[in-house]
Formats: sequence, C-alpha cells, structure tokens
Amino acid sequence: LRFESHRNTYTTEVVINPHPYKLVINNPRKCSGSDVFLLVLVTSAPENRAQRSAIRQTWGNENNVPGTVIKTLFAVGKPGKPSIQHSLEDENMVHRDIIQEDFVDSYKNLTLKTVMCLKWASQFCPNAKFVMKADDDTFVNIFNLVKRLKFTVPGEFVTGYVFTNTRPVRARYDRWYVSEKEYPRETFPRYPCGFAYVMSNDVTGVIYRTSLTLKYIFLEDVFLGLCLEKLAIDPVHDTRFHHSETTPSCETGKEWIAFHLIKTRYDMIKAWQDVTSCDASLS
Repeated sequence: LRFESHRNTYTTEVVINPHPYKLVINNPRKCSGSDVFLLVLVTSAPENRAQRSAIRQTWGNENNVPGTVIKTLFAVGKPGKPSIQHSLEDENMVHRDIIQEDFVDSYKNLTLKTVMCLKWASQFCPNAKFVMKADDDTFVNIFNLVKRLKFTVPGEFVTGYVFTNTRPVRARYDRWYVSEKEYPRETFPRYPCGFAYVMSNDVTGVIYRTSLTLKYIFLEDVFLGLCLEKLAIDPVHDTRFHHSETTPSCETGKEWIAFHLIKTRYDMIKAWQDVTSCDASLS
C-alpha cells in the first residue's frame, strides 16, 4: 500500500489488516453541496432504533446550531436477524442517515465499525472540517462542542478524554481481556476514550490507511491510539468529555461537551431538556 501521509511524504506499507467489507446501506450524497463544519458519526447497534430516534430529536438534530452545517449519520454492522435488517432499511428510507457494512455487528467488531466511519468520512465527506465519532449511549452538548471547534485550527487535531499509560487487562474472563499474543506491550499508547472523540478531517483518511497496516485489536479506541502513535499525532486531553456515568444538569451542561452511558430514549430526551432549558443562550 503506497500513500501520501499527513505530512506530504510518500510511504510504502504492507497491508496486514485489510478492510474488505462493502457498504450495503449508504447515503453517499449526505455531504454533497454543503460546506460541512462537523460530521457526526454515531456508532449504533442495529436493534437500537429508539436510541437513534432520541438522538435525532435532541443533540443529533442537524439544525441545532443556526449558521453551522452539521451532518449526522448512524453507523451499524450486519444484524443476526432478517427482521432487524428490514427494520433498518425502512428506517433509512425515512431518515436517510444510516450507513452499514456487511460485517457482523458485535462487540468484538467495534474496531471494524470505527474503521468504517473513518473510511466513509474520508471518501464521502472530505469537505467537512471536523469529524466526531460517538456511541449511541452518548449525550453531546452540541452547542459547547461547536463553540470549542470554532476556536480550533483544523490540522492534525484529535481530542477527547485521553487515557495515558493504561495497561492491558490480562484476566482471561474479563470483558476487556487482551492476551500477550494479541498485544505484548505492557501499556497502551495514549488514546481518546471511544465513547466520543473529535478529529480534524485532514487526518481521517490517513488514519484509515494506517489502520490497514496495523495488527487488529478489538478495543477500538486503543486501536485508534495505535494509529495515532504510528502517525506521531498526539491526542489532546479534554476533561469536558466525561467518560463515567453522570446525568447532565444545568451545572455540568454549561461546561461539559459529552456525557457517557445515557442508555435509554427517555434519559436522552430528559438530558436534552434539562441542559437546554437552563441556559437560554444555548439555543
């Protein structure tokens, strides 16, 4: 694989982790004809229709910030049941905001879903200034995020809640178990927690291409960190991305950007109502 790096030099790499999956649901013209400021890609389980609906009604609504072009899409893999696939196709017919590749949607395939997002952003929305990846149990104060990015120069920029010097879990029955064969190093590189992070769109393509040259690991945020390490891009830590379970409120909502573990449609809508009602300047 020969490609131009983010620093305008050419390099040749061996592909050891190809991404051979095909888009079976796509909305390739989502960004066409628009000066997109922020592309939001929400990774979602195929069956989580209620969560996607709540996000569309709240922080993921593309018209939240007047004068700022935001595009929101939901990224899914292949479900196990044909009925869920039919439901996804019907949902996309209504909203035109789903992308899906033909890998099996599972916890162990979260890295594939992230790589799909990087690939789609670089191929179908290259005109966006920034790209956000968020899980569907994440609540985003979209107003605070846009304010943050308005003062950011879009070049080799990645931010979120960044972990440093974390160690692989070696307990065999743990959800996050990684064997020494899979990952022999004692610590992970710096990486933004996977529930929500933002990058400037100049690096999405090169991160995608770099992902093809690295050994697969199912921890998607760690895998992103490995890509960033290889590219010598240092992610910027921002405590306003709150990775533990916290309910948004007037106090936290004024300052923070992203909240994790908002797991029901009711909680998502309530969080939006609580945050937007306490500060008229948000809307």
